[in-house]
Amino acid sequence: MAALPQSALPEAVIVVGATGFVGRNLVAHLAGRVARLIAVSPSGSSVPGATEAARFDALEALSVPTDTVVVNLAAQRYDADKFDTAQSDLLTGNAEITNRLYRFCLTKGIREVRAASSVAVYPAACDPLDDAAPVDLNAPPNPNEAFYAWSKRWGEVVADLHAERYGIHTISFRLSNPYGPHDSTDPRKAHVLPAFVMRALAPGARFTIKGNPLVERDFIYVGDVVDVFARSLAMRETRDTLNLCRGETTTLLDLARTILAVAGADRPVDAPDTATQGVLARRSTNLRLRERFGLSAFTGLADGLKPTIDWYREAYRHAGA
Repeated sequence: MAALPQSALPEAVIVVGATGFVGRNLVAHLAGRVARLIAVSPSGSSVPGATEAARFDALEALSVPTDTVVVNLAAQRYDADKFDTAQSDLLTGNAEITNRLYRFCLTKGIREVRAASSVAVYPAACDPLDDAAPVDLNAPPNPNEAFYAWSKRWGEVVADLHAERYGIHTISFRLSNPYGPHDSTDPRKAHVLPAFVMRALAPGARFTIKGNPLVERDFIYVGDVVDVFARSLAMRETRDTLNLCRGETTTLLDLARTILAVAGADRPVDAPDTATQGVLARRSTNLRLRERFGLSAFTGLADGLKPTIDWYREAYRHAGA
C-alpha cells in the first residue's frame, strides 16, 4: 500500500484507547508522522511512539488545534470470567466513552472523529453483513453479543446526531475480528484467535477446539486495520460507516491448523463438539471500503499470523525473564 503524504495528515491526532491492542498498533504506525500524537488511556500511561499522554478523565485539560482528529478505539473488554455479570457495565461504559468524547470535540471545536465500531451491530439473522444498507435498529443483534452490540449501535447513532446538529464528521469502521501483536496475553480476556495462539504455544500433545470447529469468522490483521485508520485521517468533512474486514471467512478448524503450522507445532487437532451457540458463519462484505481507499487485498491469514506468533513468543520470553 502506498504511503500517505505527510501534508495530508492533521496537526494533531488523539488516540483514545492508546494502551489497548489496536491503539498501540496505531500509535506505532503513526509515530514520527504527526506533529502531536496524543495517547489517551484511563491511566495516562506513556505509549511508545506518542509525543504525549493524557488520562481520559482529564481530556478537557488538553489544548489542541482545531485541525485535530480524535480516534476512538476505547471499549470495555471481553472477560470470560465476568461475561454474565459485566454486561450492564460494558453497555453503560462504552456509551459513556462515546458521549464524553463528542462533548470534548464540541468544547474544543474538533470536527473530525474516527471510531472503531463492530460487525456485532448487525441483526442476528443478517447474511451477509453489508454496510451498503442501514442497520435495522428494530432487529435484535446476536444474543451472545447483545450488550456490546447495542453499545456500538449507540456509538453510531451518536455519531449521526452530532454530524447533523454540530457538523462533527465521523467515519465509523465496523471491525470483524482483528488480531496481531499487542493483544491480550490473558486467555480469560482473549478472543478466539489469540486464545488459539496461546494454546498452540503452550505445552501439550493435542490441540482441542472447544465448540463447533465449523464456525466461520472473518479475521483481519491489525496492520491492515491501522493502515485504514491512518489513511482516513487525510479525509475531511466525510461521514460514513464501513466494514473493516478481510472479506473472507475461516473455520475454527482451519484457523487452528494454520496457527499450528505457522508456529511449527506438529500437533493433532481434536474437535469433538459440533453444536453451535450463536451464528455459525459471520460473513462481511468490504467492497465499499476497498473502493473508498483504493485497496485490492489484505494480509493473508498465515502472513499475519507469523508476526503475531513472534510477538507472543517474545512477550512470553520477556515475562519469564
